[in-house]
Amino acid sequence: MPCESFFRDILGVSDGELLQELSNGATLRSISKGEHLMEMGDTQTKANFLVSGVVRCFSLDAEGRETTDCLISVPGSVLVPSADLSAPAPATVEMLTDGEVVCVPIALIVSLLETSLAANHLYIRLLSAAWHSHFEIRRVVSQLRTRERYLWFLDAFPGLIERIPNKYVASLLGMTPVTLSRLRSELREEKGARG
Repeated sequence: MPCESFFRDILGVSDGELLQELSNGATLRSISKGEHLMEMGDTQTKANFLVSGVVRCFSLDAEGRETTDCLISVPGSVLVPSADLSAPAPATVEMLTDGEVVCVPIALIVSLLETSLAANHLYIRLLSAAWHSHFEIRRVVSQLRTRERYLWFLDAFPGLIERIPNKYVASLLGMTPVTLSRLRSELREEKGARG
């Protein structure tokens, strides 16, 4: 059963009852590049968990321009734009590559949170990881210089720069695509000069 192995092996669910409840209620979906798992303002009816692929969450600024809030490529990551499961989605969740997700109905999650200590432990662990990632991105963008931001990205997201368009990386890092392109060229030249 693909969903059971996902919850057990990727999310580390060891409680037998919780594993069965999640596996029975979940579905595995193939998602195409460009497909939106959720639109900003939608009611969240499903929690999606990344199995494979690259995802971005984005919101719109006052002028209607897209701002990338996060990029996600680690299997097991939660693709829910708000910890408040009853609130409208504050961002759009979009697949940047073909991939797969495991979908769990929000109603099942709410029910499990009301009855299962193991579900609460899992929720807290996943929420803590998501918040850590989100605030690390905010720290990098607000405190590091442009070059340092890009070097941080290369370290934090190995190989991702080759898989997605520069404009999304630039948006995440708070710079223009032109600046990112220039940085990439400078680093390639420095690497070539070192030999």
